[in-house]
Amino acid sequence: MKILITGCSWVQRMHKQNYPKDIDIDLKSFGGQGLWRIKKHLKIVNTDIYDYIFIQLPTPIRNDEISISTTDKFNQFIKDIKEMGEDVASEKWLDEYRKKIVEINEMHDNVVFFLYNVGGYPLRHPYDFGKNIDKEMIYFLEESNLNHIYLSFEGKPGYGLNEDKCDDEEFWEYYHINNPNNQSDKDFKKYWSIISPRNWISIDPHPNEKANKLALDMICNYITGGQDDKKDS
Repeated sequence: MKILITGCSWVQRMHKQNYPKDIDIDLKSFGGQGLWRIKKHLKIVNTDIYDYIFIQLPTPIRNDEISISTTDKFNQFIKDIKEMGEDVASEKWLDEYRKKIVEINEMHDNVVFFLYNVGGYPLRHPYDFGKNIDKEMIYFLEESNLNHIYLSFEGKPGYGLNEDKCDDEEFWEYYHINNPNNQSDKDFKKYWSIISPRNWISIDPHPNEKANKLALDMICNYITGGQDDKKDS
């Protein structure tokens, strides 16, 4: 059994895990990039060698195959919000994202999309598409007959790469209202979102080794028949 796991930086540390001996795993991550870049990669590699291709879903904000700057793409998104309104802009970017998912699915017989949520990413961080957006995305995948798995640690401490305990409710609120602190533009701060667990601050929400172990176990269980396609931690 040979599989490809690809995505953004959310899977780049997965190589530290102990791979099962009976599954040959190739791992390819594209930090700061999205589905457009992943599709470009799949066009130039021989995908026939893989029994399964797992696509960890990046943020819809990264909607081209060139840019590696989430900040630049977020500013483009804000520009669209100002020009057409937030509801129209967010639905436009989501619709492009869903279309790209369908296009990628057509590139191999066994594509499995992996919605892997830590700190709200990819659908509530860096922009919050809505508190029910994970459910809505799963519904889209189901209705489109697309293979998928789902693992969410949203709101749960202990799974992000860098988290600080924060029992000061006032500071916790202040931090999230003013995040990110390296940006001075008020619109950037207004639309930027990160979903920290209550009483914790997510400094770096990338998955830690504990999260990645569970993620890799889920992937391996999927291909060995140990679970169905819809899971939540």
